[in-house]
Formats: sequence, structure tokens, C-alpha cells
Amino acid sequence: MKRWHLFPVLSLLCLSPFAQAESTGEKVLQLQQQMAVMQGELSSLVAVQQASKGSQSALAVLLGRTQRLEQEVRDLRGELDTKTHALQTQQQSTAAQVQALAAQLAVALPGTAATASTSSAVGSSADVISPAAAVATAASNTSAPSVQGLGQADYQRAFDLLRQGKYGSAVTGLQGFIQKYPQSSLVPDAYYWLGQAQYVLGQNDAALKSLHTVQARFSQSSKAPEAMLRMAEIYQAIGQPGKARAVLDKIIKQYPSTPSAQKADAQLQALPAGK
Repeated sequence: MKRWHLFPVLSLLCLSPFAQAESTGEKVLQLQQQMAVMQGELSSLVAVQQASKGSQSALAVLLGRTQRLEQEVRDLRGELDTKTHALQTQQQSTAAQVQALAAQLAVALPGTAATASTSSAVGSSADVISPAAAVATAASNTSAPSVQGLGQADYQRAFDLLRQGKYGSAVTGLQGFIQKYPQSSLVPDAYYWLGQAQYVLGQNDAALKSLHTVQARFSQSSKAPEAMLRMAEIYQAIGQPGKARAVLDKIIKQYPSTPSAQKADAQLQALPAGK
């Protein structure tokens, strides 16, 4: 009887390793499944992190571009301020040049009370009307100059254009006159007024060349010292006071006891000291 009682026990002992193996296999399977889930989650986290890094990189690039654009805007604003200031300075210089030309025209033409009053109006209302219009008004209220010489009609037409404020056309006309009548006694005057018109147009280099021709080739002309005065003004306007001083000194030495010498002395006194 005791042998029969031992069989169940032996059966259990024989079956327990298989049961244990089966339980362990299930656990391994569960662990594998959990690992697969964790690997999926890890892959998702890696993808999210990479996407985040990509977004951060794109944000950094965008921020850099924005900063560069802001700097460009600041640079453009600075450039605009500089150009605006330069334009205002040029406008003031042009107004002064036109007023000076109006005074020269008044001297060149027979003086009248109307001329003097108009020139005064030009100076007082420069902010109301354009400088060119002011000169045109001053010239139109004066009588025509009395000129004589070869090619007088061509010279007169060019000079009339100057009186009308048509400076570009006047330049063309005066240049044509000089080329056509190089031996005319009116050539010094033509060069002088050519330089004046170029000066008003802002063609400073060309104006200096024309005015220098007057004092270099026609030093005995009454226009020579006046041309040199205008040269000094141009040199001062373009920031070359040393050259302006040299020209003014030359006027005083070459044309002493003349109104031009007196004007030159006054301009010398007005120049900044030490320049």
C-alpha cells in the first residue's frame, strides 16, 4: 500500500521542471514584449528629441537672420540720415551760389533800382521760392546787357538763357559760342558766365576749369579777378580752404587797390583761422 501512495508524489516531482520551464518562458515572453514596447517608446523619444533639435536649429537660423536684418536697417537709417544732411547742405550751398550769381548778373547789367530791390527779395525769400526762380526773376527785371564783339548774337542768346535760369541750356550755348568764335573779345565773358552756370548746377570741377581759364588766359580782363573770387568760393564750399586762401592772396597781390582785392580781403577774414 505504501508504494501506491508514492506515485502521485513522484509524478509531481517529475512534472515540476516542465511547469517551471513553462512559467519561465512566459515571463521571458512578457519581458520581451515589455522590451519591445520600451524600445518603441525609446524610438519615439529619440525622434521627438531629434525633431526638437531640428526646431531649435531652425529657430537659431531665423534669429540670426533677424539680427542681420535689424543691423541692415540700422545701417540704412544711418546712411539715410547722412545723405539727408548732405542734401540739405547742398541745397543751402546752391541757394548761396544762386544768390551770388544774381549779384554778379546785377553787376554785369546796367544797374537799376528794380534790380537792387529784386536782388534783396531773392535773399529774403529764398525759403519761399526756388533759387533758380529767384535768379530768373532778378534777370528778367533788368535790361539787356550792352555787348560788342564777334558772334555777339550767339553770345546774347546764351546769356539770355542764363538770365532766364535755363542753366543747362546756357552752358551748351556758351560752350558753342566759345568753340565757334575763339577769337572774339567776348570769350573771357563767355568763360566767366560758363563757370557761373556750371557752379549753380553743382558742376564744381567744370566750373573751376572754366573760371581758371579766365584768369590764366585773360588776366587783363575785368572778369579775371571776379572769376578768381568765385574759384575761392568753390574751393571753400568743397572743403579746400587752403586753395581758397591761396587764390584770395593772389587776387590781392595781382589786383591791388581794386574792388576785387577788397572782396578777397573780406573773404580771407571770413575763412577759419589756421586753415
